Amino acid sequence: MLTIDTSDLAIYVKNTHCSLLLSILDEVRDFVFIKDTDSRFLYNNRAHLANLGRKQKEVVGKNDFDLFPRELAEAFFADETRLFDTRIPVIKMQESQNANGERFFSSAIKQIVANSRGETLGLVGIVRRIAMQDESAMEDTRNHLLETIRREPGVTHSQLHAFEASLPALLARR
Repeated sequence: MLTIDTSDLAIYVKNTHCSLLLSILDEVRDFVFIKDTDSRFLYNNRAHLANLGRKQKEVVGKNDFDLFPRELAEAFFADETRLFDTRIPVIKMQESQNANGERFFSSAIKQIVANSRGETLGLVGIVRRIAMQDESAMEDTRNHLLETIRREPGVTHSQLHAFEASLPALLARR
């Protein structure tokens, strides 16, 4: 869990003290976003905005239902609802879509952002697009994802098992 000493995540994200961090996040190729407790976007890095085909001002305050097909938005929202209810990080393979309607698979990690009193302010998400050109790349991706998840604090054995069980079907869909 990421802890921030402020009561309002939106204020914190806009605070000049985090401008360096946001500049760094804009250079990351993974999709990075911050949402409030109503699952509305507060920040999206450059890669995520490019994938959405939008500018930051067009995305702030929107939710997944405003930006994605209903089936994807429902899945994203269900993950976030579970995260807010349990405070257990979400780590999974998921299907997503870019601004051109192209579907792709990605690994996603979402975790709670809380203030110093432990109050939930929102969530941070990191999504990595997975390109699967061949069987070797798929196996490397599978092993990398499993190792990353094993090292994630708070991941239960049942979560790891469920993720591992879903990988073959997801990777086979390419």
